Amino acid sequence: MNIEKAVEEVKYSHLASRPNVVLPANSCDCHHHIFDRRFPYAPDDKRNLPDATVSEYRAFKQWLGFMRHVLVQPSSYGADNRCLIDALKAFGPVARGEAVVTDTVSDAELDSLAQAGVTGIRFNFGAGSITTPEMLMPLASRVAERGWHVQIHATADQLWALRALLKQIPGRLVIDHFFRLPQPEPMSHPAWKLAWDLIGTGRCWVKLSALYHQSQRDDVSDMAGVIKGFLQEATERVVWGSDWPHPNLISANKKMPDDALILSNIFHWASNERVRHRLFVDNPSELYGFNSSSS
Repeated sequence: MNIEKAVEEVKYSHLASRPNVVLPANSCDCHHHIFDRRFPYAPDDKRNLPDATVSEYRAFKQWLGFMRHVLVQPSSYGADNRCLIDALKAFGPVARGEAVVTDTVSDAELDSLAQAGVTGIRFNFGAGSITTPEMLMPLASRVAERGWHVQIHATADQLWALRALLKQIPGRLVIDHFFRLPQPEPMSHPAWKLAWDLIGTGRCWVKLSALYHQSQRDDVSDMAGVIKGFLQEATERVVWGSDWPHPNLISANKKMPDDALILSNIFHWASNERVRHRLFVDNPSELYGFNSSSS
């Protein structure tokens, strides 16, 4: 896709230049959302975000050049996962899902989510959510029996406050957006030490996603130190995510990020082919259950 066509077709991304890297085969975007107004938002939703549809994401995916991807249930839908399930059906075997459920969810509902391609559940403490810390252990125990993971989105301060609970979670744990470690000194926050405590268990993965949440530069170059730290020292426990369509930026009426530039930076920070293959292919395959037949 040339840049002229991309400008016409790719939404929710600042298209300043063509992507200048070639990702490995079967690379995976491990964090994006779908918003489809055919499915009503939760009654308490305050953002009222516009559509960001399956077809629009396909254009974004073609532009950046990856194959697999993981849909994350956004807070707009609460625990109503119908939009997520519909999108997973449309995308087919190249996609997996992370749903939102509460402690009232039935085993039959979890079975249906599994059949749709869901491999984990999400707790969003960084935005208004119907999930609570009190639900963590009961739900984590139930989904661990299925081989699913628990994904948490929270600020660095919230994660630090939850540290005792996080260390007890059975099964796999995924932390959104690199622990939301704040600038200008991300590695001085106590959540940096917590990250390594959790990674040291062998059961915690870190999403290198939405770097612009904490960055103070358009090219996110000020995030190089912390991201390189994860890439070099936790090579087998990192995954990348675009956070398309960047809902926090939409709701704040802010400029869209240059996704091609950010991806290129992360690609080069990964420093060699082994690290890149772990980041974009092997780690997602292990965590989300992709296999060699997924295309």
